[in-house]
Amino acid sequence: MALLNPSFEDAGALPGEAEHWTLTAVTSLEVLAGFGVAPEDGWEDFERWYARLASLDDVTVVLAFFDSALKGFEEFESGWANVVYLYELPPAQLVTATFDGNAAEDCETGWSNVPYARDWADVASATGVFDGEPREDFEDEWRGNQSYAWTWAAVTASAAMFDAGTQAVEDFENAWTHASTL
Repeated sequence: MALLNPSFEDAGALPGEAEHWTLTAVTSLEVLAGFGVAPEDGWEDFERWYARLASLDDVTVVLAFFDSALKGFEEFESGWANVVYLYELPPAQLVTATFDGNAAEDCETGWSNVPYARDWADVASATGVFDGEPREDFEDEWRGNQSYAWTWAAVTASAAMFDAGTQAVEDFENAWTHASTL
């Protein structure tokens, strides 16, 4: 859908109104809620609702009782429909898992790693070769990193060029699709 009267050139029916545009105004009213004897304070500080106590000696302690046994703790046994606990599984519900006929997994068979090497002397060793040398010196075959620049003065500077090397600044003028509204 085309945007009608995008530059506000065509006047509407009322003064200050543009044709094909709707003017909407929103207002709100802010009210300060006052608390306590200083209503200009817009927050509740809960200072006037209780007296502070300097120590626990001034606190009245009452023991809460749970059920008719007059215990001072909740045991979660009575009144919760869970009085019977299962402390062990009955033998009729036990099924032993077998591993190759054994009662325990010994990790010896079926893992493609038999026999185990229990000592370094049992492990065959071979020397790694890097470019014909028995160590990696990180000098060869690393795309010319044999020379390092230790200071910025040793680095060759070149200006960045844009538009196929013709401009020294990017002007964002080329190869951009122009946006339009219909």
